[in-house]
Amino acid sequence: MILAKPTFLTIGLAILLCPGNGFAEPAQPFTQDTGIVGPLVGAVDAHSAQLLFRHNALVQTLRLDVFDESDKIVRTVEATTEAASDYVAKFHVDQLQPETRYRYRITRVDDTDETGLAVNENLFFRTLGDWSLPSNRTKFTATACFVSCVDIEENPLWKGIANVSPDVICLMGDTPYIDSSDLNIVRQRQREFLRIPVLSDLIHHTPTLGTWDDHDFGRNNGNGRNMADGKTSTRQGFVEYRAHAQYGTGTEGVYHKIDLGMLEIFLLDPRYFSQTGPSPIDPKQPTCFGAEQWSWILEQLKSSEAPFKVLSMGCIWQDKKNSETDDMFTYWYERDALLDYVQQEKISGVVLLGGDIHVSRHLVHPLRVGYDLQDFVISPGHSRTITGLDVYHPSLRWSLVEGYQFLEISADGSEPDPKLTVRYRQAADTVNRELVVRLSELTAAPETGIKKDLRAHWSFDRDFSNDSPLADRIDAEPSKGTAIDTVGGRFDGASRFVEKQQQFLHVPHNPLDDNSDRHTVSLWLKPSSLPTHDSDERQFLYESTAEGIPSPASAYGLSLGLRSAAAPDQVRLQIYTHTLVPADQPELSPTARAQGGFDYDVPRRLLTNWTHVAVVADRSSRTLWINGEKARSFPLPIPGPVSEFGGIVIGGHRAGTGRNFDGWIDDVAVWARCLSETEIASLAKNSVRSLLAR
Repeated sequence: MILAKPTFLTIGLAILLCPGNGFAEPAQPFTQDTGIVGPLVGAVDAHSAQLLFRHNALVQTLRLDVFDESDKIVRTVEATTEAASDYVAKFHVDQLQPETRYRYRITRVDDTDETGLAVNENLFFRTLGDWSLPSNRTKFTATACFVSCVDIEENPLWKGIANVSPDVICLMGDTPYIDSSDLNIVRQRQREFLRIPVLSDLIHHTPTLGTWDDHDFGRNNGNGRNMADGKTSTRQGFVEYRAHAQYGTGTEGVYHKIDLGMLEIFLLDPRYFSQTGPSPIDPKQPTCFGAEQWSWILEQLKSSEAPFKVLSMGCIWQDKKNSETDDMFTYWYERDALLDYVQQEKISGVVLLGGDIHVSRHLVHPLRVGYDLQDFVISPGHSRTITGLDVYHPSLRWSLVEGYQFLEISADGSEPDPKLTVRYRQAADTVNRELVVRLSELTAAPETGIKKDLRAHWSFDRDFSNDSPLADRIDAEPSKGTAIDTVGGRFDGASRFVEKQQQFLHVPHNPLDDNSDRHTVSLWLKPSSLPTHDSDERQFLYESTAEGIPSPASAYGLSLGLRSAAAPDQVRLQIYTHTLVPADQPELSPTARAQGGFDYDVPRRLLTNWTHVAVVADRSSRTLWINGEKARSFPLPIPGPVSEFGGIVIGGHRAGTGRNFDGWIDDVAVWARCLSETEIASLAKNSVRSLLAR
């Protein structure tokens, strides 16, 4: 729902109410040294609204009068301020009508002359549609603005948000910077933040809600363990100066959600519970979200009726790649279990959002939840950027290292295929990036048989293109004259590699999940030559790369090669992998480690003809299959998913040169699941293309 563009007026003190309509122009200007904060409009739904107001450090009973558009008082609510809550009055107004614009005023109950404390035309809110009627969800366009990392200073960002006129402002953490658990300081910083010019006007009529990140949680890189003695105070100050319908469990955490009909925003709390107990996913690892929040996320996601769902929080969902541990890479097991749940439950319309890193980024994780998962990072709202956190990631599509940025997300159901429009905005008027994603693009297509979770397929019948759902994003790129042999393949054409010319193919993007813990790689090979017996020669069939270009950096989560065996009439197939090793102490991130080689010797004569090879990987093992038969399963000494990798070299070592294959490779395919024995046996007899056509 789009709010009308507001007229910005100033709150006045000691304003005489006008009989009949209850509103008058301010009698004197607002000054920041009066102690006033707000009024602030918080959570609003079809029938209720939450508001807060602080008027000096006084114990007093305040009255909120709510007016309809005919200037009739329809609801009156009283609240008494107390020192224990920093003299903040909270008002919960109910029994309102949906889709209705209301004005309000705040007065002292004991003022016989009805002197108003907060009275002017800028004080209003609008109730949402009644989402219990499903048809109502598509009637309105819902717009939210997100901002993280904002200090207490005048900022052109707030004017930009005002120009958008969103339905809600989401403060995504480090809003403001506090870096203390002293309750007096927490309260002071929260008050000063809500008095920032323009923002102080916006909160009078635009619902303003949010979550926190490390600096407003109390310290840089803060978590529930290192802030155990201070998080109660920082939470108290947060709750006092936000008007939410929910604050975590009620006594712990601050997670909650906002349902705007077309758009449901999950404001998660990755701070309060982190490092405080075992994870509900892996009891050997520390939790991020905590057991109660974890259950809440799953239940609310599954029951959501909004077409689009934003899973948002202050930190990012990927690896910051610095010395800090406040990202979801540290808790990859909870992140991946959550995304797996979205896929398993076939929940459509999910996108990710994070902040914190003083860089704005857009990532697209290929088919991560059965469809491409959009991942938005918005930061900073102030001017201080951190270029060093604009790091490589295989899913990265765009980034901007500049200040005063905020994100606008709009959901529109007026067309047959609803759309989500995302704009990376800056200061007052600049749009740096805009994209439109349709709901159909955020809905998993039903898949069965060999097609299920197919991420890559290079048939090499005519060219090096990929014909999986990832299409040209992972087309293979030939290097040093690598060519297609159109008649010499196992099935039609094949890619021909000449080892002496150091030929290889390069795939520039990772087709698998960021930290895949289950996948299958299948191919056919026919060597022209093999590593000489009793030599150190090696030939690689494939190996993953650290980034989007070949390099010697260690990131070989996928690796299969040939080398000399002990017996002269045999050759060795050798599997390596590069996996995450869980942290062995609290407040540390996982590390990456090479595992292997896992060796299996086969007769040299076997490889004189076309041979089918498949490697099936899960978190605990690598299993080698040859011509449809299980050769051997290799347990991983340290179980874990693969570490991040950026692309794949086919027909060579990850560096591209030095250990290249000599011969033909055909029908290479990658799945984001463990194929069954029956499926692998079928691949040993048929082309992937023929199986897909069945």
